[in-house]
Order: sequence, then C-alpha cells, then structure tokens
Amino acid sequence: MIKRSTTMTSLSLPLNMPAAWFAMVMGLGGLSIAWQRAQALTGLSEHAGYAAAWFALAVFVVLLTGYLRKILFNREHFIAEFHHPTQIAFVGAVPISMEVLAVAFVNRHPSLAEVLLLIGMPLQLLVLASMFRRWLVGEKIAPESITPAWFIPCVGGILVPLSGPQLGYHAAAWFFLCIGLLLWFFLMPILLARLIFIGPLPPAAQPSLLILLPPPALGMVSYVTMSGQLDVFAISLFTLMLFIAVILLSLTRSLTRSSFNMSWWAFSFPTAACSGSCSFMALQTGAPAAQGLALAALLICSVVILGLLLKTIIAIGETILRGGRP
Repeated sequence: MIKRSTTMTSLSLPLNMPAAWFAMVMGLGGLSIAWQRAQALTGLSEHAGYAAAWFALAVFVVLLTGYLRKILFNREHFIAEFHHPTQIAFVGAVPISMEVLAVAFVNRHPSLAEVLLLIGMPLQLLVLASMFRRWLVGEKIAPESITPAWFIPCVGGILVPLSGPQLGYHAAAWFFLCIGLLLWFFLMPILLARLIFIGPLPPAAQPSLLILLPPPALGMVSYVTMSGQLDVFAISLFTLMLFIAVILLSLTRSLTRSSFNMSWWAFSFPTAACSGSCSFMALQTGAPAAQGLALAALLICSVVILGLLLKTIIAIGETILRGGRP
C-alpha cells in the first residue's frame, strides 16, 4: 500500500509547475492543426488531426489542474512568476493553449472551440496588457532578461483570427491581430539588439529562438484570412518566415546542445506554425514548389513533435523507475 502511494505521488505534477510546460499543449495542438491543413494535400485522414487535438486537450486538462493547484496552494511562486520580466511571457502560454485548441476544434466542434476562445482571449489580453504596462511605467529590466519568449503573448493575438471569424467574432479577431502584429514589429528590433550587443542566450534557452517563427508564419495566415488578399504584405511575411527558418536550420547543432528537458518543447509549436503556413500557401497558390515545401515542412513538424513526445514519455518512465527522484 505504501509503495502504491509513493508511485502515485511521483506521477503527480510538481506544486511549483512552471507555465512554460504549456508549450507541450501548444505543440500537440499545433500538430493537430498542421495535419488538418495538410489533409487536402496529402490525403491524410481527418481522424489523425482530431485524435491529436483530443490528446492535446487531455494534456491541457492535466497541466491546467496542476497549474491551478499552484495558484491556490503555492500562490507566492505564481505571483513571482507573473511579476518576473521573462516568466510572465510563459504565463501567456496558458491562454494561448486555449486559443490553439480552439483552432484545432473549430471546424468539427465549434461549441467547444468557442468556450476555449472566450476564456483564452481575455486572459491573453490580461497578460499582454500587464507586460506592456510595465514597459510604459519604466520598470527597470535587465537586458539579459529579454528573450524570444516575449513574443509568446504576441502569438496569442495573431492566433485569434484563425478561429474567431468562424465563430462570429470578426471585430475581436481584427483587434487581436493588429495588437499582435504591431507588438511583434516593436519587439523584434529590441530582441535583435539584445542578441547583438549583450550576447547569445544561455544554452538551455537556445531552443526559444524558434519562437521567432510563429509571428510571421501565423501572421500571414491570419492576415489573408481576415483581408481575403494574398498581397505583397502577406507574401513578405511568408518570405521572412522562410528566411528565419533556413537560418535556424543551420543552427540546429547549437540549438540542441543542452541535454533534453521541457524547454525543448519550444521547438514544437514553431515547426507546426511553419507547416500550417506552408500548407496554407500551397492551397492558396496551387504552385508545385509550394506543395513540395508544404510536404517537407509537414514531415519535419511531425518528426520533431512526435520525437519530443517520445523523449518526454521516456523521461517520465525513467523518473518513475527511479521512484520519482530527478
């Protein structure tokens, strides 16, 4: 009986569970969306995409339960996380996970998608407004605290148009899209200045460089969805995404220098966003080159996210075998 109780404790989430763990939900939900978008190109069964969506929702429920327990019983750590100049951006991953799941379910289960979106949008706005308010009042922030994670709340705004218009929230979609894109334009030169003049990110934070990809990738899809035009601005966003993706591919060795940990899930959602963007462009243009690019991006996305899932399962298994010791 004691042994069973110990095992159950080792399987429970830590009381100080970081919000960054919700990157797993974003990645799995992003994989579902990527598979759904590629269905017309690959003939992939729609059941695969929705199975991934339900699995992502199950992971979200587990993580949300653990995070709510942190808020209720370990409030000082949550407050410290919310007021930290970098960690607050990861708190934004909680409502963004809801928005990702809303996109994943909007075509098949619109009622579920609407509930997720209506909860996610105000929470997302709260995190974004809290960050921006601190910058306006001149709260001193060490340059080393500036990381690509600051883009996470911007991504949340850019995501809303991927489900909002289908649910009747056109004005909200425009509102969040404009805020997300404009803040991304504002933050990009600040991040580049930090990397150029302060130095590279620590090895453990290197995977977060992939967060540079979702703003242009999702921005293109959201802009075309809202405006109905694949114009110069949309193509510019898509081209910028490809340029950044090529640069990051050349840095694969340095990005994976650290041993596997939960921060590696930062690879997941950006690769899914690129895959979805490439599939969207292929369907919009019908160009053979775009279709080939979409298939390659889908393969990379699937291998990366399923590989991360396998590594995570193995790590959990090893922890259980050690009796819960790290």
